[in-house]
Amino acid sequence: MEKEFWQTYKNKGVIVVGLAIWAEGNPFKVAEEFTQKHNLTYLVLVDAENKTPDLYNVEGVPTNVVIDKEGKIRYLRAGFDPEGIRKAIEEALK
Repeated sequence: MEKEFWQTYKNKGVIVVGLAIWAEGNPFKVAEEFTQKHNLTYLVLVDAENKTPDLYNVEGVPTNVVIDKEGKIRYLRAGFDPEGIRKAIEEALK
């Protein structure tokens, strides 16, 4: 996500947000260690109560969502499909 999307699209108005869920142990520490290990510069939020999966039907990680400027979901899939995400971003930017 860092190189493929955040660094590529941040100057075009795209925002990347990571969300840490289902962490074992201290979720804040787990998120911080993951962020540092992968040199992430985009925002990473922590769902310490794991409410997001139920609210948004998240079944696995990673789950990627692309939302356009009007708030319409353009892409919602579990797993990492760089080409699908890229196409959705490009469509959302039109």
